[in-house]
Amino acid sequence: MKRFLPLIALLLSMNVAFAQDAEIKSPWTHGGNVGFNMAQSHFDNWSAGGQDNINFLGLAKYDINYKNGNHKWDNNIDLQLGYSYFDLDKKPIKTDDRIFLSSLYGYNLSNEKLFATANFTFQSQFTNGYNYAADSTNRISGFMAPGYFTLGLGAQWVPNEHFKVNFAPLTAKMTIVNDQDLADAGAFGVKKAEYDTLGNVISHGEKIRWELGAQLTAEFNYEIVENVTFSSKLIAFYNYLGGNENALGEKYTCPIDFDWDNALIMKVNDWLSCNITARLVYDEDIAPLSHIEGTTFRQFKEVMSIGISYKIP
Repeated sequence: MKRFLPLIALLLSMNVAFAQDAEIKSPWTHGGNVGFNMAQSHFDNWSAGGQDNINFLGLAKYDINYKNGNHKWDNNIDLQLGYSYFDLDKKPIKTDDRIFLSSLYGYNLSNEKLFATANFTFQSQFTNGYNYAADSTNRISGFMAPGYFTLGLGAQWVPNEHFKVNFAPLTAKMTIVNDQDLADAGAFGVKKAEYDTLGNVISHGEKIRWELGAQLTAEFNYEIVENVTFSSKLIAFYNYLGGNENALGEKYTCPIDFDWDNALIMKVNDWLSCNITARLVYDEDIAPLSHIEGTTFRQFKEVMSIGISYKIP
């Protein structure tokens, strides 16, 4: 029996070592959701009236986070694209389109509640956008028209797992309008073209606009009841170098830009979900659409969708 004691001791030590390795958690965490929603209506001699239509909406949200000691690195991607067909022989109407990427590095300053941060964001869209109320060929936006980049230094406060606020008093913001026609029109706040009295271009509009200011990002995420989650994200930016006139050539009434995104996600089961999203934007550097009566810089969008959803582990 004694001759087997060293072997038994070796096996026990190996077992303990493997158990310790299994308890070591990876500093990386990740997860998200992808979804595809579809709705269809058909009318045949329907006395109440109606128009055939097919609606599609695809979305993907994914987080990749790193945490080790006093260091953390949070990354997020949010993609959305939707279309409605009222006549398959004609161009579809876009109902949703978004590309949003964010990356934040944080260094723990106080008990996992306060972090020194460096934050980067990118925002644009996949395809062209049109002012359908005026003309379905009247293009008013596109990929990288606009495109927004921000890079900021500041601090983040995380009082609990549901709420966090990042304030970056030193934030550089770059707006890109990579379309000369839109740049010449001064779209999205870039300097527009100069023309002579005959309408000829003296100098084309600029495709890039730089701003230096402060940015506040507040995020809230809470499971109201089982399988029903509400999330909200507010981004506010103030330009230190802002001019005295807005996109209409008038004096600024509110020099702060707001982008407030809200979502209510209701999971029916592992593959079926209902989503309601609402987004409010206020930016006086973006001129109101031509068919809007009066002067308002408020933009609002609401989308309700039901469809297939898959959770990515």
